[in-house]
Amino acid sequence: VVVYPWVGCENCRACTTGNANYCKGPLKYIGPVVDGGYSEYVCVPHPRYLVKVPTALPMDTAAVLACGGLTAYNGITTILPTVERLANFRDCTLLIVGPGGLGLWAVKLAKHLLPRGTKVVCADVDAAKLKIAKENGCDDIVLWDRGADVATTVAATRAVCPDGVDAAIDFVNSSRTFDNIQGCLEKCGVHAVVGLFGGGGTVPLPTFALQQKQVVGVHVGGLHQFRELLALVADKQIPSPPLEHHPLEQTWDVLQALNAGKVEGRAVFHMNKA
Repeated sequence: VVVYPWVGCENCRACTTGNANYCKGPLKYIGPVVDGGYSEYVCVPHPRYLVKVPTALPMDTAAVLACGGLTAYNGITTILPTVERLANFRDCTLLIVGPGGLGLWAVKLAKHLLPRGTKVVCADVDAAKLKIAKENGCDDIVLWDRGADVATTVAATRAVCPDGVDAAIDFVNSSRTFDNIQGCLEKCGVHAVVGLFGGGGTVPLPTFALQQKQVVGVHVGGLHQFRELLALVADKQIPSPPLEHHPLEQTWDVLQALNAGKVEGRAVFHMNKA
């Protein structure tokens, strides 16, 4: 089994129907709130949070789906209705900002869930991450210069996406990335904000309304979505992004490497494995 760690208050209707991601709290997330994320044994409050891993799904892949994979899946399914609607009238482009552990899952899932012909483009300030994104299936990449202003960055992005961006998922979500995406977003487009980098963003409200644009916040998905995701990855044999394997004793060092951006894809810890 694999644990769904996003446990809510356990008493509200959202929690008892498998939608703890809608719970108003108090939240009991295993790891972020309740200790136990990096341990050999963990107390899970209800059997519903234990999900059987399909036989065809490797355990290391299942382990990384409960957080990054599920958040990416929620991002893709959130923008999916807009892309499906717009695909009736035009060729669509999805812009994924930040192709790290979550963004790479979004690339792979987009290829299986979005309408055929949807162009998937990744943007980042790190050329190495963009190279990995291209190797993992995105159609094109755009390198954002850290020192460039918004107008210059938008122009560089539109050079790769000449018809603009119909949907964007921002796994960074800073003031700069927000403004960059808004400068590329086409009429009726959807902008999903996922990352927790911080800052603020502004939009010209009359134009925003007239162009029927959307901004939506995305966090982890629900228990039902987690079951869907496990089945999808197993049935379609979707390979995971790059995985690094480490013994549990190296947790601190690996977290520091992750914080410094030195982990490609995701890191998986093993119990008592040298």
